[in-house]
Amino acid sequence: MADKVDVKICVGTACFVQGGADLLMFNDFLDDELLSKCNIDAANCFEECKKCSVTGEKSPFVTINGKVYGNMTVDKLSKIIREAVNA
Repeated sequence: MADKVDVKICVGTACFVQGGADLLMFNDFLDDELLSKCNIDAANCFEECKKCSVTGEKSPFVTINGKVYGNMTVDKLSKIIREAVNA
């Protein structure tokens, strides 16, 4: 395996209150094998919410290997991380 998958969870106010807090509990919903292949951190605001009217994406936001994902849920995050690990 090459580098670990880099995951950043936005903890800006909008993201945090709209589900980002749940995403920070990744130890509760990602299995240990998957966690061992990722670097997961909280990050300051990505300022993506300022672009919502243009992109249609909404909080909470996450980046995975530098790519921004919005409308993030626990299930969606699990799926995208698994796909990135297996790529």
